[in-house]
Amino acid sequence: MNLDVRSLRTFSRLAHSGAEKAAGSLTTLVGIDTYVNVTKVELGTKADVESEFSERDLVSVNIGFNGGLDGRTVLAFSPESAERLVESLMPGIDATDADGELAASSLKEVANIMLGGFIDGWADYLDTSIDITTPTYVAEGGDGPLEDVDPDGFEHEDETERILVFRNQLEAADDAIGFDLYMIPSPESIQTIVEASGDDGALPVESFAAFSEMISDGAAQASDDISAMTGIETDVEVSRLSFVPIEGVPMSLTDAVRRGVVLEFMGTPSGYIAILFDEPSAENIASSLLPGMEDDEAMRQSAIQEIGNIVTSGFLDGWANALETTIEISPPKHVHDIGSAIVDPLATDLAQSQEYAFLIDSTIRTDDDEFTCDIYALPDEAELRKALEQLAPAA
Repeated sequence: MNLDVRSLRTFSRLAHSGAEKAAGSLTTLVGIDTYVNVTKVELGTKADVESEFSERDLVSVNIGFNGGLDGRTVLAFSPESAERLVESLMPGIDATDADGELAASSLKEVANIMLGGFIDGWADYLDTSIDITTPTYVAEGGDGPLEDVDPDGFEHEDETERILVFRNQLEAADDAIGFDLYMIPSPESIQTIVEASGDDGALPVESFAAFSEMISDGAAQASDDISAMTGIETDVEVSRLSFVPIEGVPMSLTDAVRRGVVLEFMGTPSGYIAILFDEPSAENIASSLLPGMEDDEAMRQSAIQEIGNIVTSGFLDGWANALETTIEISPPKHVHDIGSAIVDPLATDLAQSQEYAFLIDSTIRTDDDEFTCDIYALPDEAELRKALEQLAPAA
């Protein structure tokens, strides 16, 4: 399976267009104005996808598809969003009963209409027919989208196999309902779309997988560095590579207030990196490094800058070693703002030369949630292409 930026652009446009059709279907069905917040093409593993569903306790409806393309689509809600949607569809029923037949039936009907419209867009692009299976409802805490819900359906058996996941975040205009629309195609289907996009300069997916491994290794090193500095044991919760329209980068972050540092890195690849903590985490980090200095804001800011500098170095050093290059980093700039506002100027700068961005998202946290550290990296697309070419396996 080969991929390239042109292929990923095609995927992103198709996924976004399909998601808009799905949002329009919901608007028509229940009268709730719905829009697509952001579309991502993520490279991950089955284990990544399954863990996200188990940790978020999502309610979902799974629908398989086959024919011109094979795979699975999933409409996933938080329990609260599922309840509000059911109440809009069927006022008066007990929407809190996740296993209730009426509630499950209404959600399956919504998913059937929305996901059917989503798949139709792909079929139109490929000028082929794609059939969909009967919806399967999975209550809160149930199996994720890649579990074997249909013995004859599409499945990924290898937990470490690299897969592409098309993830669309949709929201109601009044913020009452939010949900994700996932599409997980088979590798053969990915290749079908690549060939249809006319991309004859594509790189093997192994190149992207190797870079994804570099991200995971960098996050692990950053986690070790945090533990060494603070004496607090940490783990990498998630580390992934996404392909996002450049204007969608700020929307990938919440509007929660964050504190941390922003740095620029130069070399192959080059770009920007943000090391962000929620406010309680930033306070805990500063206190662990400078006990007794709670009232000295300048010192606490300096401590956050220092740990941001160390985390960035640990995160990027592995890249430099793997690529046999040198990556320089700028002095850390302290930031304290809502997350989307922090990354917006970084995306704006990259937008001068590219329409899409590779967004690297890693989360490091402690078991007791004493603090959480989010790492967001935005490499320059052209520079990343050079790095991926270096990672391509020899013919």
